[in-house]
Amino acid sequence: MRFIPAIAALVLTALPAVAEVSQAKLQAFVEVTGYNVIIDSLQQGAMAGPGMTGNAAADFGKQYTALAEEVFDPKAMNQRALEMLGVALTDDLVNYGAAFYASDLGQRLVAVENESHMADDQERMAEGGRLVDEMSNTDMKRLQLMQDLATAVGSTDVSIRALVEMQVRFTMAAAAAGSLALGMSEDELRARSTDAMDGLRDQIATMGVIGNAYTYRALSNEDVAEYVRELKTPEMQQIYDVLNAVQYEIMIEKYEELGSRMGELKPETDL
Repeated sequence: MRFIPAIAALVLTALPAVAEVSQAKLQAFVEVTGYNVIIDSLQQGAMAGPGMTGNAAADFGKQYTALAEEVFDPKAMNQRALEMLGVALTDDLVNYGAAFYASDLGQRLVAVENESHMADDQERMAEGGRLVDEMSNTDMKRLQLMQDLATAVGSTDVSIRALVEMQVRFTMAAAAAGSLALGMSEDELRARSTDAMDGLRDQIATMGVIGNAYTYRALSNEDVAEYVRELKTPEMQQIYDVLNAVQYEIMIEKYEELGSRMGELKPETDL
């Protein structure tokens, strides 16, 4: 596996060396936790644009959409996820995570999370923003719970490092493919991307809270509080270190592949 340093550290420090978990057990784990839907949703994000790929969706139209759909193939991404999870997760952690998400609360959480992952981004942000504004006026306890959820697993710093790596890998690959003129070295691009992402730190954190407000809108404060407590257990912390790392690694690999194939596309022109 080729992880960027920050992500590799998460996986390598989380777990001792153990025998690999069976593929059948891992498949059951990703289904009961809804992790397979998270991986599936990466295709939707890549096809939508604009985002990591800038104006590619507008410049190349249906060609870009078809290429992104092919590169971010859910079946291939889920198989890659299983391969990495099999190396990084212990049998005990798989059992622990599966047991929680198979519970009544766990299954209700998975249902709303799956729906949210596949929802339209603009709808999610608009409705989530409305709910956050409402909480600010009427339910500060719930707003705090949404903020606690946003920081319970993963961190803004790790997200920023991963986003920078995705942007750099995609851009360098696209430049090498001849689909864009870069005009700077990889080190310069990395520094510029890091500065840009650091400038968005507060916005990234806020978007996490807004997304949570939308995702968990149908759950009670008591349910959300119980979820926060569970996510803060040592076992869940280890599980999510691995799940986040694997998701980011797949995204990095796929955006790099997408960039390397951008040279296959021809800009669309109006007739």
